[in-house]
Amino acid sequence: MNRQRVLTGVLFAILAFLVWFSSYLAATRIYQVDECQNIYMARVFATGQSGQFFTTGSLFLLGPLSWLTRGATVSADLLASARLLFLGVFWLNLILLAAVASGRLVSARGIIALAAAATLAPLWDYGFEIRHDNLILTGVLLSWWALRVRPMGVRSYVLLGALAVALMFVAVKSVVYVLPLACAALAFRPAAHRAAWWRLALAWGAGAVGALGLIRLAYGSGGLWDLYFSAFHHVVKVSAGGGAGSARSWPWSTLARLLTQTPLLLALAAAACAAFAIELRRRGRAVLTWDGLLPEVLLAAGALAALMANPTPFPYNLLHVVPFIFVLVFRYTAGLWDAFGGASSAHWSRLWPISGGVLLFAHVLPFGMVTQRHLEFLNFRQESLMRLAEQVTDPAKDRVYDGIGMVPTRSSIDFQWYLHSLNIDSFTKGPGPRVHDMLAARPAAVFIPNYRTDWLTDEDQAFIRERYVALSDDFWVLGKMLPAGGGTFEVIHPGRYRIASQDGSDLIGTYPESWRGLLVKPEEGSLTGKLDGKPLPSRPVELAVGTHRIETSTDCQPAIFWVGPRLDRLPRMGRGDHQWLFVNWY
Repeated sequence: MNRQRVLTGVLFAILAFLVWFSSYLAATRIYQVDECQNIYMARVFATGQSGQFFTTGSLFLLGPLSWLTRGATVSADLLASARLLFLGVFWLNLILLAAVASGRLVSARGIIALAAAATLAPLWDYGFEIRHDNLILTGVLLSWWALRVRPMGVRSYVLLGALAVALMFVAVKSVVYVLPLACAALAFRPAAHRAAWWRLALAWGAGAVGALGLIRLAYGSGGLWDLYFSAFHHVVKVSAGGGAGSARSWPWSTLARLLTQTPLLLALAAAACAAFAIELRRRGRAVLTWDGLLPEVLLAAGALAALMANPTPFPYNLLHVVPFIFVLVFRYTAGLWDAFGGASSAHWSRLWPISGGVLLFAHVLPFGMVTQRHLEFLNFRQESLMRLAEQVTDPAKDRVYDGIGMVPTRSSIDFQWYLHSLNIDSFTKGPGPRVHDMLAARPAAVFIPNYRTDWLTDEDQAFIRERYVALSDDFWVLGKMLPAGGGTFEVIHPGRYRIASQDGSDLIGTYPESWRGLLVKPEEGSLTGKLDGKPLPSRPVELAVGTHRIETSTDCQPAIFWVGPRLDRLPRMGRGDHQWLFVNWY
């Protein structure tokens, strides 16, 4: 009893630390492009701008995310709040996973299952990101719990039907999980539900119809039903249109991550499958029931099959593989534990040192080593750029463009605002629109380059270089560096601009590139000369759209650049690196 209390205390301490650490990472870890894109689309939903900017119309965006974004004025705070919301989803999924694996969460076995699930490294990679995959996992785990772990007959089947429909509106790809679960539940009724097949089938249908009615009402009350289907057709068309990301790829590199992240899980999964194969050979069809490991073997195999069938098996798809392998492994090892007499076994005192060593070096240390890398990829740079973009723009008049939606409190430049591997061909090879045309029609005051904007055409890049100047490699504003003595320049977006000498402009390359250069008192940057025939002002000046002319002495190279409605001078941002602003699959 004392040993069990000590173990329980240790596990609770570990869980408390993991709760704290996950909260820290949720607040500070680098944002992924999909997270920013999802928040931007939720913002479009919430503010009624679906006619101006594309949004998928997913149920995932319609709920709390839409509510969070409606009154938001600070992008960094908005993303942080959304991360906090999905941190709750992360821990809900871990609790559900432990309940499904152990059969009873409020027990010593349940606490062990929760601690084991909470140290699955792939779930820390993507589990608290703002993505629909985490909600799909919630729905599938709830479905399995109702079908397999807590059979409640008619009530379970009502829940199964409702979840099946809801998941389809969260993401269409849920069909690869919803359809097999529905077939298993209806065609192979578990005896534990103790109800006639036709009653269960009617209950499933009632749950599905009820969920569909509620979802239809939710969309209809906001006038969003047609939007959902138009967005659905757009996504299907783009996905089938032969974009850069449409080429078939295999998941070997994704699965290879498990070799370093969860080696013990893989070893035990292989053992569980081997044990099931031996049992199948020995007992034949007698093992093909809901009573043994068959359901968990099929669940894990189905998840692997879905990954293999996925044309773009990116690493975040491990969210739909690792949890179900874990369920199989935990049920297998729990069965072994019971078969050998558990803690009361006379052999346990001899086995625990080797078991503890294997657990430490094949699970705990790999988890710690691969999870700590998140501390090297923080969102401080991203948040500083978000805040600066908001400081130099008016939310009603000025636009920000990055092809991702990193600053959701500011409008983008076109209905087709986002760049993705599935649609990039339409911007570069297909009918368009071309990004330089979009920028010419509705110019962005701020341009934030990143790895996705590197996909744009040479013509797009030339347009941007001609009309924007770099405050850093990852933050550009409207402006132009003129030759010595001045010259003419075109203003394509009205607003406040600063005119300064090159040395006092604070643009990239005009001050020492080391971090110490950021602390040096900047040059004043004042100029003498004329702007459109009048003396140059010492402060930022309002300029209208059109061609303007600056005249200075021949030994002075002037720069003109956007500073927005409030600032008189832009801060020094350091060199930065636009290719590291977002980092995928690190």
